[in-house]
Amino acid sequence: MRFLGLALAALACIVSLASCSEDEAENNIEITFNAVPKVSGALDVSSLEGIPVQFTEVRTQDTKAFPLDANGRVRACLPMGVYNVSIEKNVTNAQGEQVVISLRMENVNVNAAGQTIDGYVNSLPTSALGKDFIFSEVFFNGETNSGRMMHPDQYIVLFNPTEDVLYADGVSIGVTMHLSWQNKQLWYDKFYPTQVPIGGFITIPGSGKEHPVQPGEKFVIAFTAINHSEVVNGEIAYDHAVDLSGADYEIYYGPDANDVDNPDVPNVLITENGDSYGFFFQPRGYVSPIMFRLENGLQSTIDKFVSSHTTLSKTEVAATETTPAGEIDIHILAVETENIIDGIQTSDVPQDVKTRVIPETVDRGKFLVNGCHRQELCIRKEIKVGDKIFYKDTNNSDEDMQDVNERKTAGLTQNAFPIEWRNK
Repeated sequence: MRFLGLALAALACIVSLASCSEDEAENNIEITFNAVPKVSGALDVSSLEGIPVQFTEVRTQDTKAFPLDANGRVRACLPMGVYNVSIEKNVTNAQGEQVVISLRMENVNVNAAGQTIDGYVNSLPTSALGKDFIFSEVFFNGETNSGRMMHPDQYIVLFNPTEDVLYADGVSIGVTMHLSWQNKQLWYDKFYPTQVPIGGFITIPGSGKEHPVQPGEKFVIAFTAINHSEVVNGEIAYDHAVDLSGADYEIYYGPDANDVDNPDVPNVLITENGDSYGFFFQPRGYVSPIMFRLENGLQSTIDKFVSSHTTLSKTEVAATETTPAGEIDIHILAVETENIIDGIQTSDVPQDVKTRVIPETVDRGKFLVNGCHRQELCIRKEIKVGDKIFYKDTNNSDEDMQDVNERKTAGLTQNAFPIEWRNK
């Protein structure tokens, strides 16, 4: 139905506009948009003819759609403003496979008559066949926690969507270095979209085949693997708390961080980039999670990866009372996009996404929470196959993740993983 709505909107334009009409010219300007295949030779531009390009003004959320011509071009008549630009349509390629034509551009300035905008279009499978682990749940938002700025009940769930046994050894989860609400930093274009800089990452320990995960099964990584609903000093320690005592792994920052360690739950290995924010979950989603895999979970393997994937770049430093604004060198640890197993573009509703930190080939959508301390769980939509639960994975969070507000209305927040939860 959404594609039908886009098509109807496009038909309303009748043809690609050659110029603004007299009525429109007073308040609007004419621009040209070119759809360019992101991978040369992967897409015949003429096949895009008639596909609508949506322009959504960020401030008003007013949307206009214009169909592409046989050259992958459209002349659009728009008011000046800042726009999100998108294309999405299912088509059949020359091999008879169903693919989705997709483009997402955020915060594009439309400010000059005759302006030309190039947008790079992806061509991706409509149903991503599971080849490795995916995120089935990521609880970064945090509970209300009595207003305290700490989020010990954050957690991550990884799911095996394949028909094979997968091994958790060496599976790593990083958080993006660039914040989704920031404008592009100096170093951004040097890396994106072929690499994703990360502030730090965690790794499941193991020599390679110590931790098997069966098809259709999951494992849980808790920031603090305890029962958060237990009574402490006569009262429940955290509002709306859950039990994570049955987690498979725990993130333990050590005694200097006043962290709690559950001795019965093995700890992950933590790697942090000293020139960045390190590994943490920002409760408004301003850093986004990605997953990649190392050969194994040995510290020597991690050290080798860090050494070979760290480079120097520059960033801007704001002026202070005693120092002027300037540029400094920083170390950037980056993961090749082609090696990312899964990722979720996250942020919050007030800020939205000013700069994409997850490439479209990994996630062409986004998952937004309404604010921090809201207990809003990022969880995939379930697909039931017989008695087994699987999860939707089309590399589009708009489609794959459950609606936050619907879950809240239904009284659903984060899930609990107590001891022996697998047997219940």
